[in-house]
Amino acid sequence: MFLSIIIFIITLLVLVLIHEFGHFLMAKRFGIKVLEFGFGIPPRAIGKKIGETIYSLNWLLLGGFVRLLGEDEESPVGKKGTSERDFRAKSVGQRIAVVVAGVAMNLFLAWVLFYIVIAGQGFKIIYPVMEPAVYIAQLEKDFPAQQAGVEVGEKLAAVDEKEVKDIESARNLIKSKDQTPTTLTLTDSDGNNLRKVTLTPKKTEKGDVLIGVVFSPIPFREYKSVPEKLFSGITYSWDLTRITFIGLGKVVSQLITGDFGQASKAVSGPVGLAAVTGSILSAGWAAIFPYLWFVGVISLTLAIFNVLPIPALDGGRLLFLLIEAVTRKKVKEDIERTVHQVGFAILIALALLVTYSDIRKLLP
Repeated sequence: MFLSIIIFIITLLVLVLIHEFGHFLMAKRFGIKVLEFGFGIPPRAIGKKIGETIYSLNWLLLGGFVRLLGEDEESPVGKKGTSERDFRAKSVGQRIAVVVAGVAMNLFLAWVLFYIVIAGQGFKIIYPVMEPAVYIAQLEKDFPAQQAGVEVGEKLAAVDEKEVKDIESARNLIKSKDQTPTTLTLTDSDGNNLRKVTLTPKKTEKGDVLIGVVFSPIPFREYKSVPEKLFSGITYSWDLTRITFIGLGKVVSQLITGDFGQASKAVSGPVGLAAVTGSILSAGWAAIFPYLWFVGVISLTLAIFNVLPIPALDGGRLLFLLIEAVTRKKVKEDIERTVHQVGFAILIALALLVTYSDIRKLLP
């Protein structure tokens, strides 16, 4: 367990490094002075100045930051002595590029990791869905399902118009048909594009009545054509993003209706993620692809939540920049600074609540 925690902390630091390195590179690209490159949230534990930048490790390992000259200054741009290397002195387009660079780095990393996992598994991977159901995970050669055109990744909704609720009910319904023509109602993994397929189950030498499929509570997707394989990391990231927003909407709805218990079950912080890390790594070397997938999910999630218009996050800063780009008038710095400070305090409070919830889940 201790080793799993160390691996997770290193993983989190790498993800933060990549995110903040995006800001760092873009700031350097536009000649903005970087005052500090920090891991974690202050207070500072250790720090060393190299060149003009302090590289620091902070006590709360919940994120990271790049502190730029003028980013949170109170003195107005244009005041005597203001440096041309001041963040505020750059064009709104350049400032937007600096802000979104971190998100872009996490997104790119997710694409790469998902591609490695998908390619390493023969361009087949679990497909994200909100609720478990009965999906076609594998087809047996020369069995009725394959011959009738059933496809991997499809959802089995009914057998002869009888609703399928779980894998066990699907098996029992098919077995009860013996060797008589049977109609399967199938949809895609999202429950759309309904179609019906008629086949006749096959009795094996052992007396089992089978159609030649392996069922799974979650769907698998196969990338078959060359374009599908080349862009599989990107399209899979899009699928996960869509599911993430659906899940986020569900959590918000639960919070609004006061169902805090259900909402807490759907949310995990560093402690919960560390526990998942331990569970994945317990499989030894067989955990390589599952863990890379897990890291890709975290990286993608960081990109998604950082781009949301939440004060103190990249998306909150981006919102003020977009307002400036549209109105051609900068929001007053004291107002923006106050909004980010309040947002930061709320995020810290939420982080502590999520951590408390994660610890409670681990207790017997």
